[in-house]
Amino acid sequence: MVTLENINDFFNEYPIKDINCSHVILRDYEKIFDVFDNSFGYLSYLEFKSNDDSEIFLGSYPLNGAELWKCKNCGKLQFFYTESVGHFPTTLSIDVNFSKTYQSNPFAKSVTLNKEKVSYFIDTFGFDELKNPEKIEGFNGIKIIDKEDKCIFGYSDYQDKITFNIIADRKILRKIFEFEKS
Repeated sequence: MVTLENINDFFNEYPIKDINCSHVILRDYEKIFDVFDNSFGYLSYLEFKSNDDSEIFLGSYPLNGAELWKCKNCGKLQFFYTESVGHFPTTLSIDVNFSKTYQSNPFAKSVTLNKEKVSYFIDTFGFDELKNPEKIEGFNGIKIIDKEDKCIFGYSDYQDKITFNIIADRKILRKIFEFEKS
């Protein structure tokens, strides 16, 4: 069974690496793993990567909402995700890159809070960056991250809500999700 924690072992041991597959997407494929971790709520459309590009982050868009599928005919592995921009949702695929390491942490999450909870949120999680939202970098394009840092991007203030995107370890994101629900 594939998990976020053992996905690299699965890819390393997988006997079929790079293969051209002309089989019909979805009809000839079967889902073997769901990357989405629903234990911390709504994900983000934030796309990020490391500065050396040797890793692929499963918590980065679009893989954070993808599924891993295997061709029933030839065994090729592909990630499938739904692109919802535009008039009609479209299913797109990404080949597994066996030469890179897949990271199960961090993930990107969209967070929305009532304004009156923001100070308590900042104190609870130590996100002092939110004290100066004008200094928070927007998220246009792909962000280069340092995996050890907690990153906040794309702050917006609308009526009585504050929304931002955060890149963090899944354990932290679960705690944030519990905070959001309280």
